[in-house]
Amino acid sequence: MDKLPPGSGACCLPRVSGITYIQVGERGDSVGMSNLDTVFQQLFALRRRPEDTSDDELVGMARKYNYIPRQPAIEAEYAVALRRAYALFISRQEQ
Repeated sequence: MDKLPPGSGACCLPRVSGITYIQVGERGDSVGMSNLDTVFQQLFALRRRPEDTSDDELVGMARKYNYIPRQPAIEAEYAVALRRAYALFISRQEQ
């Protein structure tokens, strides 16, 4: 079994191909999102760094494959979580 950080909540989540779990919001709710690898590969191919990618771009690209409520506060929480996940994706690509 993979070692996961304590409190990640990922211990009880099913492993489904193509689904990436991210922690969204102050409570760190686990949300399964599909095709994030596709989104991140597109950004990486464009040589976009997490800090150079706008919230609208991150949320908009993820929204092509996932439901994200159209409420500014929720979109902002998703943007933070997506940026964090994208930074992790990049760090893995650069190893």
